[in-house]
Amino acid sequence: MRGRFTLRPSVMADLPFQIHVEFPTATPLKAPFEVRGWIASSRPVLAVGNGGGEGEWLELKPRPDVAEARPDSPHAVGFRGWVGSGALDGDALLLLVRCGERKHRVTLPLDPVQPPPDHLQVRQVGSVWGANFYPAGRQIFDQIADAFAQVKHPLTAAERVLDFGCGCGRVLRSFGEVNHTGEIWGCDIDGESIAWNETNLAELARFYANPSEPPTRWEDGFFSAIYTVSVFTHLPEELQMAWVRELHRLLSAGGVLVASLHGEHYWQRDPAVAAEVAQRGFAYRTGEATAGLPEFYMVAYHSIEYIRQNWGRYFEVLAHLPAYIAGAHDAVVLRRRADS
Repeated sequence: MRGRFTLRPSVMADLPFQIHVEFPTATPLKAPFEVRGWIASSRPVLAVGNGGGEGEWLELKPRPDVAEARPDSPHAVGFRGWVGSGALDGDALLLLVRCGERKHRVTLPLDPVQPPPDHLQVRQVGSVWGANFYPAGRQIFDQIADAFAQVKHPLTAAERVLDFGCGCGRVLRSFGEVNHTGEIWGCDIDGESIAWNETNLAELARFYANPSEPPTRWEDGFFSAIYTVSVFTHLPEELQMAWVRELHRLLSAGGVLVASLHGEHYWQRDPAVAAEVAQRGFAYRTGEATAGLPEFYMVAYHSIEYIRQNWGRYFEVLAHLPAYIAGAHDAVVLRRRADS
């Protein structure tokens, strides 16, 4: 975390002001994105906006804390608002500052988003996505957040959130770009990915390497919101039902779970799988194991009727969203039932 009044090293000394960006510190995953910071100036600051186009201006408010810390700069203002992609030039933020009678275009370096090592990407998504790893995760994050919003259980307002099967933070990383009030947790059976998260994403969340079979270490009702992407799509039936019961235990009363599944978008591609899903609602297929993951981690398929019948003892199905996650996985939105 940078000191509150530490100027970013790219600020030019000949500017008639000092500028500090509090957020973002890393290159945003999507636009528009929020910008906030402050300027301390010897002249009145009239406007701050998108340095790639003058159509987006930020809100200005006095910053007495900055003025007190910098008595040599009598004009101290904070800026905050949203800007589009024109405000980005690679890993730099472009701002336009109107100070006195002049306009100044300022280039402020941002920390580049570093994707996880290739082998950890492969464990989570099956291939190397490189620079698109976290931007693609941001798209999924927005879809998950929208699924929670549809049932009036906003993800960003939850007291505690769990990313179950977080891998190396593909989705969880996006919490660094949104305002949220709760505590964020991620867990995964892959201890190497969890260790990478603890080194690289510790400012965003707390992490736990969970066992391949329940129980986990948390107390009953610890979380008010849980989401899981590409986990139940890979577990054999008996093991996934054990985890359904465990997630039920971990959710507080009225808590919501959003889970991704291989629905018709997937199982209709294979006539034998489609026939099995039509008959019993579930199919599981084995193949070549992924290096670093257990041998049971293969491919599973579900029908929504199966979810209602088999998961329904533990969860009420609030919504079924076919091919919703990244245009591929189904999403089911579930509310925890009271203990029976």
